[in-house]
Amino acid sequence: MIKIFVLAFATALLAAPALAQQAPAPPASPPKTYDMRDDAAPWINDPNVHAFYQATVEAFAHGPDHVDREAFLKRSREIFTAFAAAHGMPTDQLLNHVKAIPDEVLVWAARDPHTLASYDNFVVALFGPQKSGPGARP
Repeated sequence: MIKIFVLAFATALLAAPALAQQAPAPPASPPKTYDMRDDAAPWINDPNVHAFYQATVEAFAHGPDHVDREAFLKRSREIFTAFAAAHGMPTDQLLNHVKAIPDEVLVWAARDPHTLASYDNFVVALFGPQKSGPGARP
């Protein structure tokens, strides 16, 4: 889960005495949390996750020995940035949260080429088996 830390502003300590008499600001609302344990369908059906699958397929187009890792990492970052924007998530925090995923996907796909044989297989590798929809396992 993404955790958001609220930073205190040092300039408040230097503010004029008149500012110190103002009512305190209401506390920041708690951050929205995201959980895929119950239903990952909205994530799985997201166009950005499909784009991540397609980027992975394209990265492996010439075989695992010819993957341009840096280009794949760059494309993954672009996709995850778009994903964060589409869902109103803090981009930096999402990127930090998912930073290991592209390298993990490269390892999975190199070990088991069937990972990229279909979107369903990719979903199982990325999210685990699903109860229904893409990646569903009986």
